[in-house]
Order: sequence, then C-alpha cells, then structure tokens
Amino acid sequence: MCPPRTPADSNLLSDVYVDESSQTQHRYLIIGGIILPTGLVHGFEKLIWTARGRDLPAREMAWTKVSKAKLSAYMRTVDVFFENHGPPHRIEFHSLYVDTQRIKDQVYNAGSRDVGFNKEIYQICIKFCRLHSSRLLHVYLDKRDSSSSTEELRLMLNRGMRKGGDKRDWPFRRLHFRDSAESQCIQMVDVLLGAVGFHINGHRIASNASPAKCALSDYIIHHKAGIHRVLGETTRTGKFTIWERRLR
Repeated sequence: MCPPRTPADSNLLSDVYVDESSQTQHRYLIIGGIILPTGLVHGFEKLIWTARGRDLPAREMAWTKVSKAKLSAYMRTVDVFFENHGPPHRIEFHSLYVDTQRIKDQVYNAGSRDVGFNKEIYQICIKFCRLHSSRLLHVYLDKRDSSSSTEELRLMLNRGMRKGGDKRDWPFRRLHFRDSAESQCIQMVDVLLGAVGFHINGHRIASNASPAKCALSDYIIHHKAGIHRVLGETTRTGKFTIWERRLR
C-alpha cells in the first residue's frame, strides 16, 4: 500500500481516463487517455451529454457504434473535446501504439499478456504525470478482467516517478477501474482511440471500410487534430498526441 502522505490540495487534482483499442485482433495495440482538472469533470460530461442530444441517447457511446445515421452526433461530441481550451489546464488527449509483433511476453512478462499490457498502461500514465508536473492525479482505467492489482500499479507508478527525480508527494493519488458505461470521459477516449486505431491498423484504406468511420476518423485526425501522418511521432506535447512505442 502507498497511501498519500499529505492531504491533496483539490486545486492540484486532475483526472486521467484511460482506455485501450485493438488489443487482440490487430497488429497495433493503442492505449490512450484524456486529462482534465478534477473540478471540470462534471461540466465537461454535461457538455458531452448536450452534444449527444437525441441522436445518441442513453446507450453507451463507442467507436464500434459509429454509423451514418449517428455521424453528425459523434462529430458534435468530439467537438466538445477539441473546443475546450480553457486555462490554466486544458483538456488533452495522449496515446501510444505498440507493434504487437514485437511484444515478447514469454521473455519479458513471465508469459503473461496481462503483465505486458500493464507495462503499456504504466508508460502512458507516466507520460501524463511528466507532462503535468504540478498536478496530482486520479487515474481511472476502463474496467476489465485483470489478475493485477491497481494498488500495486499505483505503487509502481509513484516509485517510478520518485526514481526519476520527481519531488511530488505521491503524484498518483488514486488508480481505479471504472465502468465505461458510467463515464462519459472514458467513452470519449474510446471514440478518439478508435479513430487513431482505424488509421494505424489500416482499416481506413480497406476496400470495405465504413464510410461513416472514414469520415469521423478523418475529421478527428486530420481536420481537428491536424495530424497528416499517423504512423510516426507527433509532437510530445499538445492537445492531441500519438506516441510510437518502439520495443527492442
């Protein structure tokens, strides 16, 4: 256990919502999340609900559910993310992708895909923490079956930051699973990640590609994020980043 040593200043708290895409069926595994000040979460989710409107009612919003009939609603919804630039801590999306053909679970992860997957969760969480060096983080992972302890991962993250010279008193204050059906933020991550994975795993250029997903992925990647080439490094910082994790 690694309980916080000092009470957290609520003005320093940010929430990080993390999800994954293409974990089992495609070449590239994509993991990413959004970060925003904890005090802004309620208002942000209200804006998402308003943007969804009657076209995307109570059911869960997800990349797999993108269709021609719902395309305009999904575009309105992602606009909520891209049009939030409020100081001093804007809402950001950061992601990484890994070539699964280079993952060697038998060699490095005791034969466990779950261990290997958690290493990538670790990497994206560390990136959020380093980019926001004055914040204290509450991390929420999309709920999944796992043999690993979230408390153990939180301890590893805090130790990793301390080893790297970070002076914050336990920057990772909370790390829990959360049901995506109950979190508009995780659903937003699912849609943004879906667009990234659609390009990186080659679905965008497939002959049978969904026209609605082509339109939405182009809208997110090219029009809103301003990214011209998805395979390769984007800038390290910014509103929307994609990091190529090169495994040796």
